[in-house]
Amino acid sequence: MVDYETKAPGVYIEEQPATGPITGAGTGTAALIGTPVTSVPNTALGIPVPITNWTDYVTRFGTFKTNSPLPYAVRGFFDNGGASAYVVPVKDTKDATGMTAALDRLTRVREVNLVCAPGLVDATVQSSLLTHCEAMGNRFAILDGATDTTPLKSDGALQTQRGGLLSKGGWGGLYWPWILVDDPASTPPGTTFVPPSGHVAGIMARVDGAVGVHGAPANEVVRGARDLSYTLNDTEQGALNHAGVNAIRLFPGRPPILWGARTLTDGTAWRYVNVRRLVAYVEDSLLQGLGWAVFSPNTTSLWKTLDRTISEFLTRIWQAGALFGRTAKDAFYVRIDEELNPAAVRNAGQVIVEIGLSPVRPAEFVVVRLGLWDGGSQATES
Repeated sequence: MVDYETKAPGVYIEEQPATGPITGAGTGTAALIGTPVTSVPNTALGIPVPITNWTDYVTRFGTFKTNSPLPYAVRGFFDNGGASAYVVPVKDTKDATGMTAALDRLTRVREVNLVCAPGLVDATVQSSLLTHCEAMGNRFAILDGATDTTPLKSDGALQTQRGGLLSKGGWGGLYWPWILVDDPASTPPGTTFVPPSGHVAGIMARVDGAVGVHGAPANEVVRGARDLSYTLNDTEQGALNHAGVNAIRLFPGRPPILWGARTLTDGTAWRYVNVRRLVAYVEDSLLQGLGWAVFSPNTTSLWKTLDRTISEFLTRIWQAGALFGRTAKDAFYVRIDEELNPAAVRNAGQVIVEIGLSPVRPAEFVVVRLGLWDGGSQATES
């Protein structure tokens, strides 16, 4: 800082560097696609409408209506910790043409990072949500499982649906069963079963705020859920978990609990919801935070600045507990050198940065080895 007290009176110019610390991208903003109670003009169909609370939704789209899942999902989102959402009205979520138009509109709303279509269980149309999230690179699809009284039956509704869903990069998760909630629309007011996607989106937003995007959105109470359409036992859930279906469970003395955090991938790298969302968050933050470097002279000075800026951001991610390692060097690396950026790359107007991360994975299985010890021999039971 210049000491102007020692300078002659006059005009002085301070040049400020264009670089700065990378600010993390926002998380927990959901897009809920569905048919509202209030009729929407054709010109408004597919257009995302921002809302920040339940009253805001009611003002724009009306209140509850039995057998219309959208309002219950929106209310569930806010009740479970969501703070910001976009409602995308469509005539019918099963209409592939209407969904395509709605998803195209959502490509222009960058702040969305959770996408759900409450009540949609058609795997073909649901796959379009997965494709959308993969193409955008900054969002995750929360999908509802089909209602089913035989969830492990190979030709049943749930297993058939699951067989039609695959995202190699883990860009979505499937949640089951449906939940029982209060139904103000019935006369007299009673209860109704609704798909869980809106409530799950709210839980993800809640965990993002309390822990961070690296926190697994599981072992969390589903607020507003009174019961479940199907009560799983451990054996059934084990099979569903292995298949990548995230269960909502009932345990003695507890309300319904979200008890799964797996994605719809057939691999292991992107198996967990929080790992997929963490890496997407890092990528989105870098995309937004490194814009200053575009058109800068591609010199070693730029490389050093990029290295320093990215490393500082990733150090903050590590300090927040999102990356595994005793030191920052164990948790990540940033590489930008002449081997990655030879003359041919530089002449093409490119600068390549290689980043490696060691994300924290959830302790999905806690194994307790219990031993009987009498001071000499020991009997162990796992």
